[in-house]
Amino acid sequence: MINSPTELHNNPFDMVSNHISENTYWLNEKKITKSSILKLNLPDTLILTPEKARKTNNAKAIGLSIAGAVVVIAGGIFELFSGGPKGLSKWFQKLRGSYERKLQQSKLGDIRKSGHYEYILGEIDKLQHKIEAINNFTTIKDYAFKKLMYGPKNNFKVTKKIHEKITKIFENFGLKTVKGSYKKTSKQFDALEDLNKGLIARLRTNGKIDEPLTINDVTQTKGKWLKDLQKYGKDISQTYQDNFGTTAQESRYLEIKKFIGKLEKSFDGKNSTWFLSKDMFNKFIAEAAIAPEKTAMQNKIKTIKHSLSYNPKNLYTDIDNCIMKISSALGSGDKDSLMKLNRTREMFKQLSQGKPVNDKIMEDLYNDLNTSLLKSAHGKSPESLDLITRNLGDMQSLYMNYKQGKIQDVLNIYEKLLPKDEYAKVAKAYSKAVQSLEKSIKLETEDFVSKSRDLTMGSAPTDILSILTGFGALGYYLTKADDNKERMSIALKYGFPALAGVGVSLYGNARLFAGTKSMILGAISTLVIGKIGDMANNMLNKYYPADSSNSSAKQPPPPKQHKYIKKTITKPPYFSTMVIK
Repeated sequence: MINSPTELHNNPFDMVSNHISENTYWLNEKKITKSSILKLNLPDTLILTPEKARKTNNAKAIGLSIAGAVVVIAGGIFELFSGGPKGLSKWFQKLRGSYERKLQQSKLGDIRKSGHYEYILGEIDKLQHKIEAINNFTTIKDYAFKKLMYGPKNNFKVTKKIHEKITKIFENFGLKTVKGSYKKTSKQFDALEDLNKGLIARLRTNGKIDEPLTINDVTQTKGKWLKDLQKYGKDISQTYQDNFGTTAQESRYLEIKKFIGKLEKSFDGKNSTWFLSKDMFNKFIAEAAIAPEKTAMQNKIKTIKHSLSYNPKNLYTDIDNCIMKISSALGSGDKDSLMKLNRTREMFKQLSQGKPVNDKIMEDLYNDLNTSLLKSAHGKSPESLDLITRNLGDMQSLYMNYKQGKIQDVLNIYEKLLPKDEYAKVAKAYSKAVQSLEKSIKLETEDFVSKSRDLTMGSAPTDILSILTGFGALGYYLTKADDNKERMSIALKYGFPALAGVGVSLYGNARLFAGTKSMILGAISTLVIGKIGDMANNMLNKYYPADSSNSSAKQPPPPKQHKYIKKTITKPPYFSTMVIK
């Protein structure tokens, strides 16, 4: 009957039978919004494990979940047991230095804030000690694996050679970065020499070389100043070549290898329970072992760099560091000493800004400060007394022996000889060269030394294990694919790009790149390899269609017919005849 209830699930006239009016249609229809479209097209695959993603039968979800698992396993192992804790430790050191400075500044100025900074420093110290412990256990893990590959009494020749080869490759990566940096710096200093020669030749042709000119209270002819410029230019080039050229770099490399080599002997000489000592949780033991030689080399290069470039702002920075160290040895009750320290600090700040400072006033202030500090140091620990007297002496030496660098001598002359706009360009060129030199020095004496320390303890082969673990994870998840086509598709579009990102980040770490730069390079490589993999997958789909046997196996079997009924379909398709046997 027309009004009787009917089953409409398979009824082709279902939409008509429902009698939906215009009003009721809009009430019942689910409104499609932008957010629902996004949810529909972009499922939340990032939080799915490969096992859960496979239940969705969504190829993209499966691929992304496998890629995520590979990155977490390979990248996580690398970050946890190699680069991560050491990078985090350096970040905490910088953070601690920043708050330590704020604390001492507050003692010199607004004492009310000192309690706040002391609390923050205490919390930073707690976290840093935990990170230092991770660094120490990482070193033990690396060194144990190295000993395992070397074998008892270095008897495992094959595995020992593999370990040494991998370590040498990683060392060469870092060394290549240092050499490349110095090569760029060398080009900038060569360009400065050419710039200097060109300017001198042009200024000579302008005439008036006998005209008197006063620079820094010294009066001589313009021609004599040009000769001084020529001499300074040669001195700068020679100083750079003697101390930062190829021969000097090779000499320092041998010096680094020598004091880093002692590190392994110091670890071999420890007893079996040394890793349970308090040092494991208070400092990075491998770094502390090489700190004296590393600091001595850095100070030596710093002195050479000062002969090239050193100005009143640099002097103020060095003096301020001494003041901060002295302040750290004083208590909040040493008000007289803190007040005099602050006055000294302000005096040097004026000097750095180009304001004249009376030498007699500076000498009286120093003597007054010295007397006050000796009184404050009475009754303090020997360490505090040593810190105060040592940095007070450094302050006096820095001020009394101050001499600006040759580059500042050159710029002082050019400032009087050139128009303002042209002088600004020349000053910028010299500034860029100095910044490039400082970057190269840091790479060599800080980053490369730290990398050599880790490599000596056996970090390179264990870093490689993180990539091998990633390949193992990828292989495991690919074995669960339904067929070869799906397996190849997931590997090309998701698996290999994810591994490429981790691998490039590892390469960036070996090349002494900053952590952010390594991550960016890894992300870019993942995108590039992903695009290539996507193109390769499309080509495979085009030229190698799916396996018919596999596709047919997935299709459900046809419905079973009754043995007495044979159904024959003739045209048109809506009519059929039944033949009864």
